[in-house]
Amino acid sequence: MCRLVAGRHLRRSRMRVFLIDSQPIFREGLKRILGSDHDLTVIGEADTCQDVLETTKNADLLILDGELDSLDLLNSLQHTRCKGRPPFVLVLTKQIEEQHAVQMLKAGADGYLCKSDRAETVLDAIRKIARGGKYIPTALAETVIFAMNGLNGCTPLSHREYQVLYLFASGMGMTEIAAHLSLSVKTVSTYRSRLLEKLNLRSNAQLMRYAFNKGIVA
Repeated sequence: MCRLVAGRHLRRSRMRVFLIDSQPIFREGLKRILGSDHDLTVIGEADTCQDVLETTKNADLLILDGELDSLDLLNSLQHTRCKGRPPFVLVLTKQIEEQHAVQMLKAGADGYLCKSDRAETVLDAIRKIARGGKYIPTALAETVIFAMNGLNGCTPLSHREYQVLYLFASGMGMTEIAAHLSLSVKTVSTYRSRLLEKLNLRSNAQLMRYAFNKGIVA
């Protein structure tokens, strides 16, 4: 069901923000930054995206840490919110890899920032998103636009392929990945084969090295 709160109305009242980040200290710092803007109020927070869809219904903006479960929440929101309506989503992440930004924005995020960005930049991004706009850092804008329109000459990874790559690089085996994603081991193996083909790699070791070199996992 569509929310009847338009972006124009949000500028006249306090924007309700819900924080999802695995680091409590970072959330505390972010709350101080948001508290400096009288148009923003934090109505809740959580460590992960799991089981928070119901508790975020009253939020106008979700700030996510960009971990893997952020993709699952974004996909769920695609079925419950209307385009251009709240809750809007800003991904504020430690990830610096371009493919990660593409995946988050394709899944429905309205903005993407790194945790190393300045506090003023975060507030600017929130204001732009509140007006119904999108926020992408200048350094990523061209790459993201080309990738999302299939103009960069590379075959983009699908949402599921990216999930498998992330989990594999995080140290999970095929059986663990299958259980985590509710897939068969055979299906996960197929995704792995597609990854090797798309990325022009030949082994698990090269796949792991690619993920580390690209900053997909730390």
